[in-house]
Amino acid sequence: MEAWLCEIFGIEKQQDWPVAPLTLTTDGGMPEQYYWLRADPVHLRVQRDQIILADSGTLTITQNEADALTESLNRHFEQDGMLFYGLRPDRWYLRLTTPPAIQTHMLPEVAGNNIDELLPFGPEGMRWHGLFNEIQMLFHDHPVNEQREMQGEMPINSVWIWGGGILPSVQKTPFSSIWCNDNFARTLAHITQTKFSNLPENGTAFLEQTDKEGKCLIVLDILRGAGQYGDVYGWQEGMQSLEQQWFSPLLQALKNRNLTALTIHAGAGKEIRTFTLAPSDLWKIWRRNKPLKSYME
Repeated sequence: MEAWLCEIFGIEKQQDWPVAPLTLTTDGGMPEQYYWLRADPVHLRVQRDQIILADSGTLTITQNEADALTESLNRHFEQDGMLFYGLRPDRWYLRLTTPPAIQTHMLPEVAGNNIDELLPFGPEGMRWHGLFNEIQMLFHDHPVNEQREMQGEMPINSVWIWGGGILPSVQKTPFSSIWCNDNFARTLAHITQTKFSNLPENGTAFLEQTDKEGKCLIVLDILRGAGQYGDVYGWQEGMQSLEQQWFSPLLQALKNRNLTALTIHAGAGKEIRTFTLAPSDLWKIWRRNKPLKSYME
C-alpha cells in the first residue's frame, strides 16, 4: 500500500520508497538534508528453521521503553555515525549523514513472514546483516526486555530497517479528501494540505459526512493484519464486515447516482488490482458474476 500511495502522489522511488523522511515530518522530526530510515521495534521469533517477524502493532510499547532502548542503541552505535530516535513508541527512526548502499523491504511486507530473504540487500548488505545481529544481542538482556518478560509480554528483540530516503518534494494531490486511520496516508494528506478525516464507522456515515464533491480516497485496511499473519478466520470476518459496512452502502449510493464512480484498489500479493464501476455498468446484465477468488488468481 505504501508503494501505491507514493506512486499515486507522484513520489519517486529513491533506493527505497522514502517513507521514513515523510512520516518523520508528522512525528515531530526535522528531516533537513539527512538520510532517514525507519527503525521500527519488532519481535523476532524462531520457528523451526525460520525467523518470523511480528511488527509493533502486535506489541504494547510505552514511550519510556522506546526512549530507553533507543538510548542504548545510540550509545552502542555512536562511533558509527548513527543516531536513533524513538519519536513514537511504535515508530523509530535512524538518521545517517550519507545514504547507505542498501535497499530494504517495507515492514508491512515482512510482518508475519520469514526474514531470511527479506533482509537489506546491496553492496553493503552483509554489513547491515551484522548490525542486525549486534542489535539483537544488545536487546537480548536489556532491562526493558527483562521487565517485559516478567510481565508476560513479548520482548522487543530487534528493529526493522526500511523506507529509507531524503525528504522528497511532494506537490501532487490527486484527491480532494482522504479518509483513513493509516499513518502514512495521513502523512501525505498533511504534506499536500489535503482535507483529512478519520475513517468513519461505515460507508453510510461516510456518505453523510462527505460533501460529495471531488475525488475521495478511503483507506480500508481492516484485512491487513489478518492477511499478514495468516489469520484466515479474521480475514473472513473482516471481509464480511467490509461487505456489510462499506461495499453495500457504497454500491447503493452508486445505484442512486449519488456517486459518479467507485474504484477499488485491492492488494493481491505484491500487486495492486484496480476495479472501476460506474452507474451505467450496473445495467450490463449480460456480465456474469464471478467469485472473489477469481480476481486474485
